[in-house]
Amino acid sequence: MKRLLALLTALLATTALLASAAGSASGTPVPEDDPFYAVPSNIASYANGAVINARRITAIAYVLPMPVDSWQILYKTNDAHGVPTATVTTLMVPRTAWTGAGTRPLVSYQTAEDGVAGKCAPSYGLRAGLLGSLTTANAESGLMLSALTNGWAVAAPDYEGPNSQFLAGRMEGQAVLDGLRAALAFSPAGLSPSTKLGIWGYSGGAFATSIAGQLQSTYAPELNLAGEALGGVVAEIRKTIDDFSGSAVGGAIAMGVNGPLKAFPEYNLGQYLSASGRAKVAAAAGDCINDGVVRYPFLSIKDIEAFPGALDTPVVANLLHANSPLGIPGTPTAPVYDYHATFDELAPVGADRELMQRYCAAGAVVEHVEHLLAEHISETVTGAPGALAFFSSRFANQAPKNTCASIPAP
Repeated sequence: MKRLLALLTALLATTALLASAAGSASGTPVPEDDPFYAVPSNIASYANGAVINARRITAIAYVLPMPVDSWQILYKTNDAHGVPTATVTTLMVPRTAWTGAGTRPLVSYQTAEDGVAGKCAPSYGLRAGLLGSLTTANAESGLMLSALTNGWAVAAPDYEGPNSQFLAGRMEGQAVLDGLRAALAFSPAGLSPSTKLGIWGYSGGAFATSIAGQLQSTYAPELNLAGEALGGVVAEIRKTIDDFSGSAVGGAIAMGVNGPLKAFPEYNLGQYLSASGRAKVAAAAGDCINDGVVRYPFLSIKDIEAFPGALDTPVVANLLHANSPLGIPGTPTAPVYDYHATFDELAPVGADRELMQRYCAAGAVVEHVEHLLAEHISETVTGAPGALAFFSSRFANQAPKNTCASIPAP
């Protein structure tokens, strides 16, 4: 595990340098320009998770092809309003034979898609690599590779859908579950309905993962979910916005506003932005989180709101809460491994503790781990070995740990 931690740290640290040198030299079209991503006109005739189309690809970790068989699968899911749509998951299967008990497990890894354009989606990042653009999918490909090295199959869904509906909580959770359905139904991968499943994500990826776990018992009860790992989970959108506001990464706010604007046009959220705010948000309408951070460093809420406290008006506050894990009902039925930096400066640990206590009160089994000597970015790597060990134990049918009684107060 120490060697893995060192390797992942080095890979993450060099990602920005490699991307800077590579630029945008990839010939891979972004999803908006790729016909494979097109939603068919008869999408409503498909069942949730049904495979619509598939193609073989070469999955890339940073700049190197992974030693796996990999495909992109277009499948049916639903948007934030329950309207049928389609999105893509990237399915990767090790070429080595599975030597563990039973059949090969599958882990759905949710990258921190965190963006409002197709270039931010993991399907693009895993196909184009760093020659495409610097995204969290590039940065987290090493974590997916670590899971593949354990012999597990890995799926990475574009859970924001074809319109990049960032922060549309219910859609994201449903897209994760439908992506698992599609992977299991895709016969070339050699998986089956009885395959043991795990779901894993960090930060924005944990946001989607936690909601998927909360929805699973009612939306996809047939899935054989063995466990879920949540790292640096964004449990309450509003509290995370406060932490971003005025910080070096404040520009992510202008990018992020575009998600709810697209997903919920009926709320006319533009009325809560100043003229300057609307201009900044529009300029970031094609950004991933890293683009937004560079575009508007130290941006604060007061720089874009139409009047003081605009985000606290009932309409906006209720919408943000209703799309947060803490605002979406449901309890995971599978054991949860939750890891978080105690002094996380971007995803407040208090909201995470509150979410885990809610899970525990409803009867969930939760192992909650906090790391004192970490912050939001470093915890991506610091917490990964524990998540990998958790899935190893779950796939081996070992009893999960339950630390509900010792979770600190929010």
